[in-house]
Amino acid sequence: MRVIVVLACALAFTALPSMAKQALNVEITPLIGYRFGGDFDTSKDKVHNRIELNEAISYGLLTAWSFDRKRQGELLISHYSTNFSHSDDFSASNSGLGITYAHIGGNVPISEGPIPFYVTGGFGFTHLDPKDAQLSSETRFSINVGLASKIELSERLSLRLDSRVYGTFFNSDSAVFCDEAICGIYISSDIWFQTEVSVGLTYRF
Repeated sequence: MRVIVVLACALAFTALPSMAKQALNVEITPLIGYRFGGDFDTSKDKVHNRIELNEAISYGLLTAWSFDRKRQGELLISHYSTNFSHSDDFSASNSGLGITYAHIGGNVPISEGPIPFYVTGGFGFTHLDPKDAQLSSETRFSINVGLASKIELSERLSLRLDSRVYGTFFNSDSAVFCDEAICGIYISSDIWFQTEVSVGLTYRF
């Protein structure tokens, strides 16, 4: 786990200095994907029920710019709307939940050829926005690490394939979205994970 955190931060900090330079080969990629994972607990007890999140389609926008001949900086916004699963120990008048990631980072090539592959990563914030009026939103520090590929279609267009693991940091055994005295949603670990696979059409300026 420590390796993942270090890799994500290293990629992000590598990208930051390039923002002060003139942007070269700026790329804009609208993304559509599929996100899954991210369970919660109904109590801090060892025996408890799980509150799962439904898998759903995600939408995002990735902006990339040249850092040098090979590396790029990246700014990623990715959002999806999901629902809490039903649990005997938890109920909400509105089970909807919106989750948005806003990350800055970068990518580094690990292979070349007609279909190159890149290691991607970054850090930023996760915003969790439950739709139930009795639950409050949460904004937490998070990171991501992934693998991407780009297939050139023309001089300016390419097809991007992307997979990422997001890790959002919480205090272990803490209540989420509400006061602990009345809460029915908990996190049992320090890092809360979700996985996303996506595809997008990249336009290069």
